[in-house]
Amino acid sequence: MLIEKALFEQTGDIRIDMTYYGFTVDSQHPVGGGGCSGGSCSTGGCG
Repeated sequence: MLIEKALFEQTGDIRIDMTYYGFTVDSQHPVGGGGCSGGSCSTGGCG
């Protein structure tokens, strides 16, 4: 996996885990964003 240096500085260490339903992405310092609503993805979270 590659991550942009500026994003890594904001998030710290990142962990990607496989789950029964897909995968999860966790970081030391969560920055929010991501998620899908009604089939369209955005960086604003779920609405």
